[in-house]
Amino acid sequence: MQAWLNRIDPITKGIWLFGTGLAVMVSMKLAWQCGWFSSLLIIGLTGSGWTVSRWRMVITLLIGFALPLFIFQCLVMPGESIKLEIFGMTLTEEAYRNSLTLTLRAMTLFLSSLLFASTTAPRDVVTALSHHMRLPDRFAFSVAIALRFVPLLAEEARSIREAQRLRQLAAPQGIGERLRLANRYAAAVISGAMRRVQNVATAMEAKQFGSKYARTSWRTLRFTGLGICFAALSVAAMTVTILIG
Repeated sequence: MQAWLNRIDPITKGIWLFGTGLAVMVSMKLAWQCGWFSSLLIIGLTGSGWTVSRWRMVITLLIGFALPLFIFQCLVMPGESIKLEIFGMTLTEEAYRNSLTLTLRAMTLFLSSLLFASTTAPRDVVTALSHHMRLPDRFAFSVAIALRFVPLLAEEARSIREAQRLRQLAAPQGIGERLRLANRYAAAVISGAMRRVQNVATAMEAKQFGSKYARTSWRTLRFTGLGICFAALSVAAMTVTILIG
C-alpha cells in the first residue's frame, strides 16, 4: 500500500509546497523555522514511504549541505553579544541565531522539494499542469522531466558508486588518487545523464511533441479529502506564520 503522501494529487501537494516555502522565506524567527522543519520531518517519516537506507542518504545530504553553510554564516554575519572566541575569530549570539535560522530555512526548502519530487508521479504533474491549470505543454513536460530525472540520476549515481567500490581492490590513498576517482565518477554520471536526455529527446520527437494538434491524456487526477485537508492546513499554517512570525 502506498504511503499517504503518495496518494495526494500534485495540485494540493503543490499548495503545501508553496505554503511551506513562502512561510519559511518570510519568517526570521528561529522558533518558527524549527517548527516548520520538525513538521516536515514528521510528514516525511509518516507519509513518504522511504526506506531506512533512503533516509540515511537524505540525512547525510542534509548534514553535508547544512553544516558548512551554518559555519560560514556564523563567521561572516555581524553581531554584538560575544558568545565564543576561537582561533582569533569571534562568534556572536546574534550571528549564531541568525545562521541557525537561515540554515533551517535552507534545509526545509531542500527537504520539502525532495519529498514532493519523490512522492509525485511525473505523469500526474503533466496532467495537473496541462489539463487542470491550462499551462503550455512545453512547461508541463519540462517540470515532469525534471522530477523524473532527479530520482533516476540519484539511483544511477548510487549504482556507479557501488560498481566503483567493487572494482577498487583497496581504498584510495592520498588526495591525488581520490581526485582521480572522483573525476571518473563524475564523468560516468554525466555520461549517463546525457544518454538519458538523448533518449527522451528522441522519444519526444518520434511522438511529434510540439505539433499543432492538441494533446490528450487518459489519466485523471483524483482530489481526495485527505489532500484537500492537507492543503487547507498548509495554507492556514502559512497564514499564521506570515501574520505572527
